[in-house]
Amino acid sequence: MFLGLHARAATDRDYNPHVHDFRHAVRYLWTHKSFTVTAVLTLAIGLGANTALYGLLNAALRPLPVPHPEQLVCLAAETKDDNTGGFQYSFSMEEMKDIQEAEAFSTVFGQLLRIGGLSVDGRASQFWFAAVSDNYFSSLGVTAAQGTLFSAPSGSPVHVVLGHAFWVKRFGADPAVVGKVVRVDGSPALVTGVVAKSFQGTLMGVELDGYVTLDDYGVLVPDVQRWLYHNRKARALQLFARLKPGVTVSQAQASVDVLMNALALQHPDTDAGIGARVIPEPLARPLPMRAVTAAIPFVQVFGLAIAGLVLLLACTNVANLLLVRATAREREMAVRAALGASRSRLVRLMVTEGLVLSSLGALVGYVVGQWVTWAYIARLDVGADLPLRFDTTFDMKVFLFSLAAALATGVAVGLWPAWRASRADARAALHDGGKGHSDGSHRQRLRRVLVVAQISGALALLGVAGLFVRTLASAQNVNLGFDAKHLITVRLDPRQIGYNEDRTIEFYSELQRRVAAWPDVASVAVAFTTPMSYLIGGGSIYIEGRPTDASAQPPASFINHVGHNYFDVMGIPIIRGRAFTEDDEREHSLTRKFAIVNESMAARYWPGQDPIGRRFRAFNPTDPLLEVVGVARDSKYVLVFEQPRPYIYLPLVRDISLRTLHVRAVGDPATLAPRLEREIKDLSPDLPLADLRTMNQSLSGIFGYLIFRIGALQATGMGLLGLALALIGVYGVVSFGASLRTREIGIRVALGAQPRDVLRLILGQGLQLVAFGLVVGLAASVALGRMLSRFLPLVDAGDWIMFALVSAQLAALALTACYLPARRATRVPVMSALRHE
Repeated sequence: MFLGLHARAATDRDYNPHVHDFRHAVRYLWTHKSFTVTAVLTLAIGLGANTALYGLLNAALRPLPVPHPEQLVCLAAETKDDNTGGFQYSFSMEEMKDIQEAEAFSTVFGQLLRIGGLSVDGRASQFWFAAVSDNYFSSLGVTAAQGTLFSAPSGSPVHVVLGHAFWVKRFGADPAVVGKVVRVDGSPALVTGVVAKSFQGTLMGVELDGYVTLDDYGVLVPDVQRWLYHNRKARALQLFARLKPGVTVSQAQASVDVLMNALALQHPDTDAGIGARVIPEPLARPLPMRAVTAAIPFVQVFGLAIAGLVLLLACTNVANLLLVRATAREREMAVRAALGASRSRLVRLMVTEGLVLSSLGALVGYVVGQWVTWAYIARLDVGADLPLRFDTTFDMKVFLFSLAAALATGVAVGLWPAWRASRADARAALHDGGKGHSDGSHRQRLRRVLVVAQISGALALLGVAGLFVRTLASAQNVNLGFDAKHLITVRLDPRQIGYNEDRTIEFYSELQRRVAAWPDVASVAVAFTTPMSYLIGGGSIYIEGRPTDASAQPPASFINHVGHNYFDVMGIPIIRGRAFTEDDEREHSLTRKFAIVNESMAARYWPGQDPIGRRFRAFNPTDPLLEVVGVARDSKYVLVFEQPRPYIYLPLVRDISLRTLHVRAVGDPATLAPRLEREIKDLSPDLPLADLRTMNQSLSGIFGYLIFRIGALQATGMGLLGLALALIGVYGVVSFGASLRTREIGIRVALGAQPRDVLRLILGQGLQLVAFGLVVGLAASVALGRMLSRFLPLVDAGDWIMFALVSAQLAALALTACYLPARRATRVPVMSALRHE
C-alpha cells in the first residue's frame, strides 16, 4: 500500500500538462494521417513560397559581409541631360580624390570593372577583374584567405589579388599560388593574395575573379594613363564610401551637395551640372541608377504580397480543415467536458495540435523553399558568360520569418475552432443525431468567409500571372529594330594572350575571311559590342554649331564601334546616306572621321534638316569632328523596354582589341557554334572564347526577356498553387455543408422535391461564395496590376480582357468544384438520410 501511494505521488509530481498535450497532439495527428498530410502539405506550399521568395529578395539586399556594413554607401553621379537612361553614374579619378575630402565620409574608394585574360603555365582563361583604388580592401575591411591584400601600387610586375572562387576553380585552392607570376592581358603579374571566401566583390550576383590597383592597371594597359589619369572628363569609376560614425545618409547627402557645387565653380569646364546621390549600398544593386533604386521597394512589396497571398490561401485552407475537424470532434470534446476537463484545458489541447501541425508545415516548407531556391538559381541563365554567384546559404532571418509565420498560423487556425469546439453542448453532441445539429451558424459563416478569401486570393494570383504571361508575349513581339534570327555571336580579345595591334588585326581579318567562306554563312562582321549586352560604350557629344550650356554637362549617347557589313549582318536598315565600307575603317584612323547616327539622334539634334554631312565631336571637345554619312533605323540597344534614344555608330579602330564576331547563318545558327570554336582554336589555340551564343539565346538573358520570363514562371506557379488551394477549399466547404444538410435533403425529397431542386439548393450556396470571391479578387488583381506596372513598363494594368478571361476560367473551375458535391447530395437515399429521426 505504501509503495502504491509513493508511486502515485511520483507520477503526479512528474506530470506535465504541456508535455501531455504535445504527446496527445502527436498521437492524434499520427492516427489521422490523411488529415495531417493534407494540412502539412498545404502549409508547406504557403510557407515554402514565402521562404523561397523572401530568401531571394533578402539575399539580393543582404549587407556585404564586412565590418559595419550599415556605414557603406554608394555615390552615383547625375547630370541634367542624360540620354543614357541613368548609366552616367560614374566619376573620374580626380573627382574621387576631391570627394575623399568630404567631411561626412571616413573613406571613399572606387572600382573600374574590366574583362581580361589570365594565363599561367601556357593556359589562358577569361578573367573578370576590378581595377580598384589603393584603399579598397582597407576601406571595406576585407581580409585575406591566403597571402596579403595590396594597399599601394606596385609598378611592374603588377600585383594581383585573386577572388576566392577563381582561386579554387583555376588553381585548385593551392596555397602555393601566392608568389606565383602569371600574365594578365599578356603582361606579367605577381599573385600576392586571395580574398576571404565570404567576399565576392561589390557587384551583385557576380564574383570577381581578381583585383589590381588603378595605378597597376595603367601598367597593364599603358593607354589608360592617357585617357583616365588626371582627366576629369574620363568618368569611369563607381564610387563607394564609408560614413563616419553617427552620420546619416541625409547628412552625407547635404555634405556632398555642398562639395559638388564647389567643384562646379572650381572646374566649370568639366564639373558644371554634375550632382551626386548618396545611396545605401544595398539599394544601389545591381547599378546605382535612380530607376533601379526607386523600383527596389516596389519589388520587395510586390514579391512579399504575392508570397503572402499564397500563405493566406494555405492558412485559410488549413483553418477550414481544422474547423471541419472541430465539428467532427464535438462528441469527443463533450465526453472530455463531461469527465471534468475545463474549457481552457480543451482550448490548450487543440491549440497545441494546431501548433504541432504548423511547425511540421514550417519545417517541410522551409526545406522545400530552400530546395526550390537552389534549383532555381542552378538553372538560371542570364544570357552571358559571367562569373555568377548567388548567395543561397542559410539565412537566420528567413528561418525566423518562416517560424514566426508558422507559429502565427498555428495560433490563428487553432484558437477559433478550439474555442468553438470547447463550447459544444454535451447532451446534443452525445445524441445520435448530434452531429447534424451542432454546427452553428457562426462556424458556417466563418467557413464561408474563408472560402471567399480563397477565391479572391486565387483570382489575384491568377490575374498577376496573366499579366506577366501577356507581358512576356508583348516583350517577345517588340520590334527590336534588328533581325535576331539566324544570328550567332562570340566575344574575343586577343590582347588577353599578349597579341599586339598588328597581330590582332591580322587575326580578325583571317577569322572573318574563313568564316565568310562557309557555304551556310550569309555574312560576317565584327563590332565592339552587340545589342542588349553588358558591354556598353558611350560618351559625351558636342554638336557643331550648338555650344554647350556653361552650367550643364554636354549631352551623352551610347556609342558602338562597328566594322563594315555590320548593318547587313544585323539587319538594321540605313534609311538615309550609306553604311560603312572597308575603306572607312582605314580612313577613320588616318584622315577623315565618319559616323552613322540613328533616327532619334538625327531628329533631336538636326530636326527638319538633312543630317548627312553634319558634324559633331564625341568623348572630348578637342577630339576631331565626326561627319555623319548615314542614318540607321532606331533599334533596341540596352533593354527591350527602353524608349527611343540617340545612338552613334563609329568605325572600328585598331586599338580596340575586344570585339564581338557576328555571323548570320543561312539556317540554324546554333549548328555553327562547334565549327566557330574549332576555327578560332585553329587560329589561336590559347585564346579564351566568351558568350558563344545565338542572338535569341542572348536575348533571353538579363537585358532581354529574362525578367519577364522569371515573372511569368513564378507568378504562374504561384497562381496555379493558389488555384489548387482555392478549389480544394471550395470543394471541401460545399461538400461538408451538403453532408450537414443530409437529413434536410431527405425530408425535402420525402416531401416531393426533385433532384434538380436539391442540386439548385446546394449549388446556390457555392454560387454565392464564388460570386463574392470574384468581386473581391478582381479588385485585388487590378490593384496588384497597377503596382506591377510602375516598374515594368510593358505591363498593361488595364488589360480587362485578360482579367475577364481569368475570372471566367476560375469561375468555371470553382463551379465545377461546387457541382460535384451538390450532384452527390442528390443521390443520398431517403431512408439513410432519415434513419435517425
